[in-house]
Amino acid sequence: MKLNDLGLKYNTDKATECIVGDKKYVGHDYLRHYELFLKDFKQTEFEVVELGCYTGASINMWSEYFEKAEIIGVDLNSELKSIETNKIKFICSDATAEDLPAKIKDLAKYPIKLIIDDCSHAWGDQRRSFEMLFPMLNSGGYYIIEDLECGSGGAYATSYPPKVWDSQLFFDYALDRMRILRVSENRNPERFRPFFDEMPKYIQDIERSIDMSIIIPGAIIFKKK
Repeated sequence: MKLNDLGLKYNTDKATECIVGDKKYVGHDYLRHYELFLKDFKQTEFEVVELGCYTGASINMWSEYFEKAEIIGVDLNSELKSIETNKIKFICSDATAEDLPAKIKDLAKYPIKLIIDDCSHAWGDQRRSFEMLFPMLNSGGYYIIEDLECGSGGAYATSYPPKVWDSQLFFDYALDRMRILRVSENRNPERFRPFFDEMPKYIQDIERSIDMSIIIPGAIIFKKK
């Protein structure tokens, strides 16, 4: 079954449409783009990490689509522990918590090949999670950040204010991550990234490990070398 068909089946807003209450809404239409990159993982043993589980719809979608994968869901709503199965594990945590990488590592049985950030949608939170978790990806894996249009206040600015406010627009940050790809190829760093050596080492390591950045409407996809 196509990924978008599964998205419709489980009623996730990542699909072309979704139903909330008795109303049908246009979805984000992410899944047909994702499938271009993720279809080769369908029969692979690996870990999916999704930050922000909401109702658990997309967690169940991933579980069915990736037949041999295990799924780790991360959310502050402890009631979502009920979504656990033999393939699905749950961590009750903020996506920016410093101990989250250790908790994920403890649960992961297979290499981590896919991380999806569908959490607060605040640029500062997205940036912090990316810098913390991207290094955990295995070679050839993908890191997806959704809902980039939400801005510094995130999608839930009144009920779930972000703890990280960042004056630098995340989209500019994401574009900056793409401008360094020549540096990651060790091609003329003085020209493409004149201040590269002055950045923190963990940022240098991230930049050197990015293979591709793909922008789709509302989201960005990073591939790990």
